[in-house]
Amino acid sequence: MLFPLLSLAAFWFGGEMALVAVAVALPPLWALATQLRPRTVLATVDRDALTGAVMRDGLIAWADHQIPLAEKINKEVAILALNIDDIDALEERFGRPMRDSVLEETAARLRAFLRDDDMVARIGTSFAIGLSNVRSPETENLLQLSRRMQSVFDEPFCEGPTRTYCSVSIGIASQCHVKGKGAVNLLTGAQRAAELAAQAGPGSVRVYSDGLSSSRSTERDQAREISNALENGEIFAWFQPQTTTDDGDVTGFEALARWDHPERGLIAPGSFLNDVERAGLSQRLAEVILKQSLTALNAWDAAGFDVPTISVNFSSEELRNPRLPDYVRWELDRHGIAPERLVVEVLESVVAESSEDVISRTLNQLSRIGCRIDLDDFGTGYTSFINIRRFNVGRIKIDRSLVSQLDNDEEQHRMVAALLAFSDKLGIKALAEGVETETEIEALRALHCEEIQGYVVARPMPLGETLLWLEETAPPDQDQQPRLRSVT
Repeated sequence: MLFPLLSLAAFWFGGEMALVAVAVALPPLWALATQLRPRTVLATVDRDALTGAVMRDGLIAWADHQIPLAEKINKEVAILALNIDDIDALEERFGRPMRDSVLEETAARLRAFLRDDDMVARIGTSFAIGLSNVRSPETENLLQLSRRMQSVFDEPFCEGPTRTYCSVSIGIASQCHVKGKGAVNLLTGAQRAAELAAQAGPGSVRVYSDGLSSSRSTERDQAREISNALENGEIFAWFQPQTTTDDGDVTGFEALARWDHPERGLIAPGSFLNDVERAGLSQRLAEVILKQSLTALNAWDAAGFDVPTISVNFSSEELRNPRLPDYVRWELDRHGIAPERLVVEVLESVVAESSEDVISRTLNQLSRIGCRIDLDDFGTGYTSFINIRRFNVGRIKIDRSLVSQLDNDEEQHRMVAALLAFSDKLGIKALAEGVETETEIEALRALHCEEIQGYVVARPMPLGETLLWLEETAPPDQDQQPRLRSVT
């Protein structure tokens, strides 16, 4: 309506020449004003003093302006919500300056990655990104963009001499994903998807859908129950001893999770670990078990028992966390434990199937700290010589399925003999898991397997019982290590 009125006014006051001038000059001027309008819209919004990014209201104002413009050319606006994984733990370990440095550097890296007409906003300790002129539907491209965006976090963040790695979980919401129009609904959807991504584990990506909230209610209830169990001490570590085959000296304990459920009683890990993973709480479980394991080492030391190591299991999800080595080092220092006393157990399937540099880097960093690396359930998958060297494996744990009936099954006997020869040639140690009989011990001793773990030594037990078990096996006032004993 404005353009015809201006043209008519030009002709009325200036004649045909004025009409031609307005017709030629007005469209490009209007286009230029349209391009400059977002800057006008954002001129009065608040910006974050640390990162220079707009805040939540600024992103909403930008998106509300962009949505009708995108619709005119059959495009859409999308918002990506980014949560820096475990940002609170980062501040706890390294202090506020490191947290601020990560936030400031994150904003700079995101700006360098995005187009000029996209928008970066800071919302608390998280970020949100507005993408203009997205083709609809474009979910697959948005997923690929998110994965590329995560790669800007591959380089470490530095604050003085301190370096750390960070990962981000991302939630995606485009106009085609959200029923209600408007920037607020778009941002809310992206943040909800980011919450679910964070629950799935570090570095996860989720796309919002309208049924996302209601369809996950049962899972959220389950996740809440597991989270409460972790915080209330219902899930804790039990410990199973590892001993030598020749004289029964204790070489260490393995930490195994147990859940003392108020209604279901004591629950073995096989019944709830998958639920923990689905709830996105594997990292929290690993933290609980690690802390209790190092506390157990302190307790055994204080009681005068010689327990050289404690073994803790880490899943592939936990090993994808680039901050795991820093956290482990921090906990070792806090408990006053030498790094070589912590054994990191990794499933053979993780090593055999993983081609991810982040897992390799995490294990190598843990090894450089001084931690030992065990390859668990060995013999059930396929692990090349190169992978064993690449992951700095120091000991293989021969799976129970191969140890069972070792004393009277010739094929099993040959298989275990081959695995022990394999470890000997590589110069790494071997431990047989799930040993249940004295005759299996004799067979393993004859094959020169140096270490065993299983019910024949002792069943997993809480910390208090380990002290009693160690005392019965070798009282602290005797100058000897705990001895092997059979358990019926």
